[in-house]
Parts: sequence; structure tokens; C-alpha cells
Amino acid sequence: MSKQTLQEQLQQYIDEHDISITAVSRAIDYSTAVISQWLDGKYTGDNAKVEDMVKNFLELQRDRKQTPRQEIPFCHISTTKKLFEVARMCHLDGEIGVCYSDAGLGKTVASKQYAQKHKNVILIEADLGHTARVLFSELHRKIGMDGQGTIHDMFEDVIMKLKGSGRFIIIDEAEHLPYRALELLRRVYDKAGVGILLVGMPRLIMNLRGKRGEYAQLFSRIGVAVKLDTLKAADTQEIVDAAIPNSNGVWKAYHEASSGNARILSKLLYRSQRVAAINKCEVTPEIVKETAKMLLI
Repeated sequence: MSKQTLQEQLQQYIDEHDISITAVSRAIDYSTAVISQWLDGKYTGDNAKVEDMVKNFLELQRDRKQTPRQEIPFCHISTTKKLFEVARMCHLDGEIGVCYSDAGLGKTVASKQYAQKHKNVILIEADLGHTARVLFSELHRKIGMDGQGTIHDMFEDVIMKLKGSGRFIIIDEAEHLPYRALELLRRVYDKAGVGILLVGMPRLIMNLRGKRGEYAQLFSRIGVAVKLDTLKAADTQEIVDAAIPNSNGVWKAYHEASSGNARILSKLLYRSQRVAAINKCEVTPEIVKETAKMLLI
């Protein structure tokens, strides 16, 4: 059998992975037209440069296949249990709740898992661009409408659709929401009687209260507010054992290096397993410590 040409190798990769030439062109920083012409043997530009980029691309894909990124299974640890507890309470009783903590303690993962488990949950991940209009446009779409119209019209549609539905709204990174958006959410709670969980950083509490306590009407609606703690040793052990079975107690090194921060722990798990795979060895406490030096902790 004759050796495949580079064009044939790339075409085979495209066919086997069901990706577009556009996706390949973005990865190697050439236009779709150039890659199409090169595959057909009709490119009149610098073929050697294109070939070099394609070789690098295919080599990277082979390396990724040989040492795939190890996904970390979801573990129902103390922080997620606490968020689930607050969410369920507010979901069942139609209350407004708040879960807050410093960055990297698993709030987003827990929120997504709760929404995945309970199909009548509306999950919105806020960002700095979430004005009241953007928030209600997204909420409007998530209840099956078009996300169009004035804020007042979308607000009325949301009330009509959610009233008596027993549905539940989770807003992750809610500290990004301006006061007007928070106040309109309060009115959704008042008029539709649905539970709402606001999840975010500690400054969310100040946003809800106001710097001088001027948002008393909003803050008074909060039925429960819980601060999530850092990971306990048992939490780290459960996560590490799920990600690396039979790890012979290496979780202790992870717990020390991550300081109880779930995000740092996740990064350490990904990076240390990659280092071990590249070096064709098991993850050891020494690898964890060396990997930790690569992270901005």
C-alpha cells in the first residue's frame, strides 16, 4: 500500500472526525479557500508553509488522541450538597435564596448540576453585559418565547408564563447584575410566586443590600443566604479518588497544594495527569508539587 500524501491524511482526518474545512482553516490560520485549493492540489501560493502548518496540526491531534484530557467526574461534596440544599428549599417553597463564596469553590458546577437534575429549572449565567434588558431577553427566550420587545412586555410575558408553574430560576454570577435587574427579579418573585436562587461572589450581598442599606425592600425578600466554605479534606479525597482511582493517597498532596479551592484542584488534576501521561508514569506527590508551581495560585 502506497504511503498517504499529506492531503490524503488531512482529508481522512476531516472525514473521520466529521469536521469542516472551515474548522481546520481556523486552527491553522489559513482561509478556507486556501485549504480547499491545497487539498485539491491547486494552490499556487507557498505550499511548503501550508504543509508545515498542516503537519503541525495533524501531529497535535494525534498527541491529543494518545493522551486525551481526563475529565473529572462530578462529586457531590460538602459545597455542592449545601448549594443543593438551599436550591431545593427555595425551589419547593418559592423563596429567594442566595449562595455566595469566594472564587473557585464550585458554585457554577453545582448550579449546572442542579439545573440538569431538575428539568423545570431556568439557569442563566450572568456576565458584565447583563443589563436588565439583556437578562429579561434571555429569560424570555428560556421560557419558550422570542426574547423580543420592551422590558415591560417581556416582564409581563415572564409573569404570565411562570405564575403557578412551580418553576425555579437560578442566576449564576449574579453579582454582575445591576440593581434594576435585581429589582425586576424581585417583582417576578412577588408576582409569579416562583423560587429564585442567586449565586455569586460575596459582593452580591452588598449589591442586594445597598452600600447604605437603601435596598431594604429587595433585601427583605431574601429567605435564606448561605456562604459556601472551602473544600474539606474528605471532599478533596473524594474528587481525587474519582479522577485517579487507586492513587495511593496522592489526594493529600492535592489538598495541600490547592488550599481547599475546587478550581485550583481541577487545574492541578488536569495538568498533573497531563504531565504524568507525557512522561509515561503515574501521578505522584512530587508531580503534584511541581505542577502546582506552574499555576498562578
